[in-house]
Amino acid sequence: MEFAVGTVLALAALAVSWIALVWQKRGGTSKRLHYTAYYELLTLQRGEDVIDSLIDGPISVNLEPSGQRLIMPLVFELRLANTGAAPITKDDFSSPLTIRFGSHCNFMGGSMEVNRGSISEFFGEDPFEIDQGCLRIKPFLMNPGDEVTLSGILNGPVDNDGIEVSGRIAGVETFGRLKPKDVGIRLKMHVRSMLFERMEDWPATGRVEAKVLVIQKFLPLDDIAPGAMQGHFSTRLNGVPVREMHVVAFTFNAHSDSMEDLNDGSITFETADSSFLHCDVMLGGTELSEQRARHFVIWNDKKVTIRARRIGRNQDLVVRFISEGDVEDLRITRKPTSVADVQIMRTQVVEDPLGRNLLDMQPRFLLFSQRAHRKFHTGMPRIKNLMQHSREIKKKILHGD
Repeated sequence: MEFAVGTVLALAALAVSWIALVWQKRGGTSKRLHYTAYYELLTLQRGEDVIDSLIDGPISVNLEPSGQRLIMPLVFELRLANTGAAPITKDDFSSPLTIRFGSHCNFMGGSMEVNRGSISEFFGEDPFEIDQGCLRIKPFLMNPGDEVTLSGILNGPVDNDGIEVSGRIAGVETFGRLKPKDVGIRLKMHVRSMLFERMEDWPATGRVEAKVLVIQKFLPLDDIAPGAMQGHFSTRLNGVPVREMHVVAFTFNAHSDSMEDLNDGSITFETADSSFLHCDVMLGGTELSEQRARHFVIWNDKKVTIRARRIGRNQDLVVRFISEGDVEDLRITRKPTSVADVQIMRTQVVEDPLGRNLLDMQPRFLLFSQRAHRKFHTGMPRIKNLMQHSREIKKKILHGD
């Protein structure tokens, strides 16, 4: 009898040990930390001369209150999460957690968000230390499921390896990371006629084809770091701060030679809620001098008059303004017969431009077990397929496709 009881107890102990071992292998006591990061140039303008224009041009991004001009402003978002089943305590850290941006890239400011409680409960007082090319976070408690999101602005180029997180934590193994895909910024465009309510009423193109393009100059800071950027950064034109800076481009293409119009051949646009601040004019791809530009354009902060009759056959005229505000109330107050219609196109950044891109990235893992690594990448295609199927269903419901 005693032998039987002993055998049962031994088997029970063995079973408990086996269950504990399986539980540990599945992450029961493992400590894991996973992060993913994404960054973009703050301005929506792209091209070889964009950095030169930020350094030497009339438009700049400045650190406040000093007014320091940023040479290469980048916006970024980094998410850090305890993906294990055990807490990471302050005593587990042998050194601060380091976020490296690049040897010539500095953290200028931003905001921190946590998914539970408050930031002070997470990190305590004065947890951050800014150094050349990096940001250090003092040891802190991170329970399973805790997430930290850091958003902000950098100045200078990020290293080729991208934004990296490093540190030594007791009981944690470190594995290689993967680079993110360059998914870019998503935009949506709305096109409508400024004269006709229904598309079927849009007339054939007149002698002069006219369009207006409205686009934000910079990524919306409030989407990246809600409320935290106010007062820390400014976007300026000739040294004067400008909020909600937009580019408003009036484009005209003449399909035939000038004819006698019933009026003076000028088209006038007006706005009450926004202001036109700066103008440059291009004819046939060549930028015009200020004196030559006046031959085609007369403007003040609320009104723009363009002499459409002076555009020759097959000539393209582009009148580009920097505005404060999105000219949502822009209207035509005078139109020549040479212009049959004016279509306005508004390009907007999809809200939360950095955060939503994170799901489409190949995540980088720090201190992440190989088993969890394999499981994540095995499940990712299924998640993406499910999301694609959901988008197709939504499209059928909305558009009847």
